[in-house]
Amino acid sequence: MCILFLHVDPNPPEGHYRLIVATNRDEYYKRPSRNAFTDESNIVGGVDLEKGREGGRWLGFTSKEIGESKKHCLSALLNITGELTDNPSGRGTIVNNYLETSQDFPQYVKQLGKKRFNGFNLIAVELSETDVKTYHYSNTPKIESIYSGKHTVGFGNSPTYIPLQKVIAGRNQFIEILDKNLSKDCLEKELIDLLKNTDKHLPDLELQKRQPVLFESLSSIFVRTDPPVYGTRTHTIVLIDYNWNLEFIEHTMKDPIDNFKPIWINTRIESKL
Repeated sequence: MCILFLHVDPNPPEGHYRLIVATNRDEYYKRPSRNAFTDESNIVGGVDLEKGREGGRWLGFTSKEIGESKKHCLSALLNITGELTDNPSGRGTIVNNYLETSQDFPQYVKQLGKKRFNGFNLIAVELSETDVKTYHYSNTPKIESIYSGKHTVGFGNSPTYIPLQKVIAGRNQFIEILDKNLSKDCLEKELIDLLKNTDKHLPDLELQKRQPVLFESLSSIFVRTDPPVYGTRTHTIVLIDYNWNLEFIEHTMKDPIDNFKPIWINTRIESKL
């Protein structure tokens, strides 16, 4: 399970933000990964180190040339729980391939239909000085959406037309935080607190249908199963301000993860776009 909230404003007042992202990665604690860094392709984010799946990404950011314009691109992939297919291709390359290609998102997703994948929600934000759009694509069921103008949206591990209750509640809390017009430090703190929220959002018939055994443990924004073998292990905040300053902030559990007393490592990557 994972969750993502994002806010886009193509024309923010000075002192405000063009992009605000708050997201959790939920994964098995024993699965190794590398903390956020900037790779040789200038992609910012963490990567999977699982044997046979090395280099896969769940979230990444880069700036790239698309046609004759430069665009700043963020992408994230969230699994759709319970949507499985026979002999699927791995989903770990989907975000990486999009960020590395010179194609825009609508061009890129056309090729995804040629392969078999287990279910996923793929999100991308493309920002430039003249335009900004958020794109969503899912393969099971097949949905393509475009959000333009100023918008605040949330995504989880179900189709977008049946959002999980924690996604609905979390988006509302996310909006409440943004409405406070906080300083950067206070904004970051409140977003991390949101991502650490353990309140259970039940009943949730859609989640229970998709995860009949673990639905209660998975009903909170911050996930921790009992016994503690799976749960939220990474929080990420991404900020792009009025002046095109990027901050990529990651709080992640140190590998190998102590299931009962995890150590959190904070990484901050900054750049002028």
